Amino acid sequence: MATATVRPDLLRRSTPSLGTYLGALVSAALLSALAMGGAAAWTAARGQRTALEAGLQDTARALVLAIDAEISGRIAALTVLATSPAFQPEPAAPDLPALDAHARRVAASIGLPIFVAARDGTVLTATSLPFGASLPPSNAIGMIERVFATGHPAVANLMVGAISGSQVFTLAAPVKDAEGRVVLAVAAASRVERLRDLLAAQSREGTFATLIDGDGIVVARSRDQARFAGQRLLPWVIEATTGRQAGLLHGPNRLGEVSLSAFRRLSAAPGWMVVLGGPVAIQDEATWRPVRALALGGLAALALALLVAVGIGRRILAPLAALTRRAEAVAADRGDAITAGAEVPSRVAEFERLREATSRAEAALRARAAEVAAGEARLRAVVDTAADAIVVADAEGWTHSFNRAAEDIFGFAAGDVIGRHAGMLFGGAEDALPWHPDDAPGTRREVEGRRRDGTAVPLDLAVATWRDAERRRFVTAIMRDITARKRAEEQQRLLVLEVDHRAKNALAVVQSILRLTPAADPAAFRSAVEERVAALARAHSLLAQQGWRATDLRTLLQVELTPHAAIGAKVSLDGPPVAVAATAAQAIAMLAHELASNAAKHGALSARGGRVTVDWQLRRQAEGGGTLGLRWEEAGGPEIAGAPARRGFGSRVIEATVRGQLGGSVGRRWESTGLVVEVDLPLARVLAEGQAMPGPAAREAAAGGG
Repeated sequence: MATATVRPDLLRRSTPSLGTYLGALVSAALLSALAMGGAAAWTAARGQRTALEAGLQDTARALVLAIDAEISGRIAALTVLATSPAFQPEPAAPDLPALDAHARRVAASIGLPIFVAARDGTVLTATSLPFGASLPPSNAIGMIERVFATGHPAVANLMVGAISGSQVFTLAAPVKDAEGRVVLAVAAASRVERLRDLLAAQSREGTFATLIDGDGIVVARSRDQARFAGQRLLPWVIEATTGRQAGLLHGPNRLGEVSLSAFRRLSAAPGWMVVLGGPVAIQDEATWRPVRALALGGLAALALALLVAVGIGRRILAPLAALTRRAEAVAADRGDAITAGAEVPSRVAEFERLREATSRAEAALRARAAEVAAGEARLRAVVDTAADAIVVADAEGWTHSFNRAAEDIFGFAAGDVIGRHAGMLFGGAEDALPWHPDDAPGTRREVEGRRRDGTAVPLDLAVATWRDAERRRFVTAIMRDITARKRAEEQQRLLVLEVDHRAKNALAVVQSILRLTPAADPAAFRSAVEERVAALARAHSLLAQQGWRATDLRTLLQVELTPHAAIGAKVSLDGPPVAVAATAAQAIAMLAHELASNAAKHGALSARGGRVTVDWQLRRQAEGGGTLGLRWEEAGGPEIAGAPARRGFGSRVIEATVRGQLGGSVGRRWESTGLVVEVDLPLARVLAEGQAMPGPAAREAAAGGG
């Protein structure tokens, strides 16, 4: 029977080359990656579209909240004005001069012109014109009728102001009599620029935001305000939004572009809504740009990978051909060819090692042995110079290695530890080891070690377990002294507690300021609170410069008194150096502020040539402790007839500060030359920690200097 044979030349012609296989492998891998990337990009694009729609709705919601807040704030101001005393006791016939003055103050605070109108639209007074001028009737009669009919505030749609002649929207609040009947309406004509600015602040590139009133008219727009203001919405938009509070819109805009928008209605102005969107073409461009970039990048990567595969194939095939020729020479027993082939180096590491395997086996072993010895020497050098303690022990805990850093941390010499149980480093007992041979590699924990002198040392422990050639288990423990870190953590904890304490103190002082300041007059209340908080802030700044430890009494008084002196008025300070504790500095600053503020308004600091003398002295008491005596004396100010008939709020603040916060006492005398205030404060509450209590010498010096 004949045996079939295969000719080698035919087999070579029909079998693909290694380069072909490499190209196919690279192509398959890249095409699979590209397919997955394309699917991911498609999913991401659809997700981005969904995110875009959600972003439009979120931004529309934010715009609605901002505009609702703006309109509600203006309505609140009008509601407050509607309760003005000028309307009492007969709201239908108010005190017009008083009402006009009060309305002008409110108008100045909210930045809007205000007018008061009767049911028929007759305007009684308007802040945009001089009092007594001829006033045209209001053209917001529909809104005024709603206020009279419902008894609630109302917002009118966009109109042209009767006085200003510009596009405005009007808000109104009812004025009611004692029986709750609406007798007048307080209104404000608001220009749309503020609303336009709110829309522009929230709009992103490629989008626009539009505010629509109840009649479907554009009130404000983030872009092209002059072009679109006053135009009516397209019919399809009106139909799509009717009966809906919020949603998405998709359709042509006035420029003929297809746009995607989100709309949401306002709560402060019924019927009004915000529309936010932009052309679909711009949004689609941002959505599909990554997909196109991925496709182009994938094609480029495929071409580059094929070129690399061809280059690698050539580098692999060349040594394969050389090895094939060498094998053929061996088969033909041509010694010269074998020698020549053995000396030709290969550019592929694997084939080069194969070529040299036999001839360099002994040399490789000798080189490996030398490398191992050098590696051990390097390891020993690293271990001995490491900053961390490195201890090697067997599974039972007996020490085999103890480096120099361990000697420094624990105070033991290596010879005192090697061969002994490592538990001696953690209290002495063999069961005191903080590690176990079964710990996972890289296990870390904080432990406490014991130095040779018995003191504890906090350590950061890292554990590595391993086996030697005989399969015996060992533990390498790397320990770092974290004493400094623990100290820093404790300091940080104390600092956090201190900051918390300071913040609570500051809030308590501000709360006291707000409680003690009269609030009948909002402007006066705001000014008084601002001045007192500013005094508190100046004291805080001085304390911050000294690290919140203490501040000098003279410097503290200078900072608080100087801003209050009129031109030509003088302030004189006299007394020994006193380091005021941080806990008392704020209270003393408030005391100085109240005295200076009163002097600047009614006393010596209000007049040229006025003088204020502040002196202090330290007194030691026989029963121990002591007091800081502080005297305030005014001269050269306006004449005073005597003590005031009633105690002012400044006096209440002074008494609450001296008695409540500092535990001291305060006395006042109204002499012919001016006010004299004497304050006694316990040194235990005033002096900074570390400043000695005054002795006899200090007391005599203070008395002589006073």
